[in-house]
Amino acid sequence: MKRKYYEDTDTLWFVFSDKPVVDYVDLDFQTLLELDCNGNPVALTIEHARERKILPEHSTDQIPA
Repeated sequence: MKRKYYEDTDTLWFVFSDKPVVDYVDLDFQTLLELDCNGNPVALTIEHARERKILPEHSTDQIPA
């Protein structure tokens, strides 16, 4: 699993698999789950992660603006 934090957009991105994404599920207004052809999670995008207090500051790769 990979975790990346994009500071310029306050986006936290988890990648679980390198399989192609074929579907998306909006879990809420700011959270997107990407699925493969079997319905398995490929990635999870969380917008406004720091603002929502979801960002584990000590354990992510931060991508500067």
